[in-house]
Amino acid sequence: MNDDMKMKKTEFQEVAEGIFRIPIPLPGNPLKELNAWLVMGRSGDHAAGKGEKEGGRNLLVDTGFNRPECEEALKHALTELGVDMAETDIFLTHLHSDHCGLTKRVAHPASVVYMSEADGKIMNAAAEAEYWYGLDAEFASYGFPVTGKRKDFKKHPGWEWGPRETIDFTPVGEGAVLQVGDYRLRCVWTPGHTPGHMCLYDEDKGILFCADHVLYDITPNITVEDEMDDPLRLYLDSLEKVKALDPVLVLTGHRRPPVSFKDRIEELEAHHIARLEEVIGILGENTMTAYEVAGRMAWDIKYDSWEAFPIAQKWFATGEAIAHLQYLYYENRVNRFEIDDVYYYSNV
Repeated sequence: MNDDMKMKKTEFQEVAEGIFRIPIPLPGNPLKELNAWLVMGRSGDHAAGKGEKEGGRNLLVDTGFNRPECEEALKHALTELGVDMAETDIFLTHLHSDHCGLTKRVAHPASVVYMSEADGKIMNAAAEAEYWYGLDAEFASYGFPVTGKRKDFKKHPGWEWGPRETIDFTPVGEGAVLQVGDYRLRCVWTPGHTPGHMCLYDEDKGILFCADHVLYDITPNITVEDEMDDPLRLYLDSLEKVKALDPVLVLTGHRRPPVSFKDRIEELEAHHIARLEEVIGILGENTMTAYEVAGRMAWDIKYDSWEAFPIAQKWFATGEAIAHLQYLYYENRVNRFEIDDVYYYSNV
């Protein structure tokens, strides 16, 4: 292990009384690292190795990819913080592998794993190749060039770094409350990024764990998934929902907030409005698949051409194109029709 990795492993930070940010490296991923959050359920001095172990159970929010670098970083931080996983439960904000991949490796048999029912079902289904074959077929219906049981899905981080076993999770829904020490964390359902994406909000203290619902110098990926035929609409509605919370401390799934929460929500809303107009412009007088539209959209990625995009990035880009086209379709701003089991879009 190199010196950079050793340094990263000790960079946990107390951001509020008894709440620690634990950065988990995501090697080779443009996100760079995940913010896992530890909420202490004991009173006293919360610094590593200090204080009396009094009070309730701890809560770990999200875990990182299922890969050795992530596991070492997380376990090292938990050890430094004096955390006993037998006294710690886990809250998974959503199904993506950078948030849930390590769960089986860090959970103790006594740990309760909380997650929305919608995302938990998909997470467990995604531990099997059959799920990915089905997703292949769905993307093929939007023009993605796949045939049969291809092996390209093995390059997708959802498969490569996701849980390899099903996880026995306890479903939580909108309004459920987890009491962790002095924190009363209410579950806030925010579908869009995933069908069952969940935030946690302590209303009295104004602290919001928003995972990937609101990110700052990057935009959350919005794509179709089970139970989400119009994911962008769900996402925009969920943005309005959390805007009303007006938190004083926002704890994101990646990176750190440089601007106000409401300002960032308005930026995200403006981004998607601009994207919708971009898609309308790309269609012009043409009839195109979502995959073809994705190939003409502007992407902040360091490749010279659409053809040079890695397969996983093409997958994410196509998902974004689908989300925007489906929104426009349900707004009656574009037509959608089917030829040989493939959807095509055109302007109204």
